[in-house]
Amino acid sequence: MRTMWRRIRAGWNRNDTVLMVSNHAALALLIGNCWWKSVAVCCLATSTPIIIQIFRASRVGGTLRDALLFGGMIAIAWPFGEGLFTMALGWWGEYLAPGPVIWKTPLYCVLVGWVSSTHLYYIGCRFMDFGYGRAAAAALVAVSAFGMGLLGENLFVWSGMWRYEASGQDWWDIPAFLPVAYGLGYGVIPYFAGRPVLRSAVACGLALTVFCAGLGVLSGFFPR
Repeated sequence: MRTMWRRIRAGWNRNDTVLMVSNHAALALLIGNCWWKSVAVCCLATSTPIIIQIFRASRVGGTLRDALLFGGMIAIAWPFGEGLFTMALGWWGEYLAPGPVIWKTPLYCVLVGWVSSTHLYYIGCRFMDFGYGRAAAAALVAVSAFGMGLLGENLFVWSGMWRYEASGQDWWDIPAFLPVAYGLGYGVIPYFAGRPVLRSAVACGLALTVFCAGLGVLSGFFPR
């Protein structure tokens, strides 16, 4: 453990600080929004890190730029994937908060997908920069995606942004299969790092679709 922290400290740069500080500030706002229940705060929390990181990436490029491109591609595809997914298997619940909608998916959902996907791509690539292999980076991304999915999905439920239909296998207020599917789907990222970002986004998008659909059906949550 000490060796790992030494490696990270030795290789840490300003981009790492910008991403971590802006994303954790967004998380603090989302936690507070469980009391405020404001769609404006939700959009502020999810859009501000993107703006800060885009500004930084425009000056330095590199991994941060690629991570933002990856996150943007996942975010843009999300409403269309979700629309087709729910047409085939049924709706998973209900969006509750008002605001702009892309097909049937609210803008705040697209923004959180961009922030979280950017974060996961970035930490996977940076972990390999610190000298760790693809398997170790994949494990880190998978665990991070699982934790972000479990906490983040519940935070959005508790803040009144959306709700899930009850199932017999819930973790707090979301279906248990969902964070597991996120962990498995996003865990493929390090295996495509270093290749064109579009290829990474397509691979991750397909993995997310397969694991969400497969685990959703196996757990009995779908079809609806």
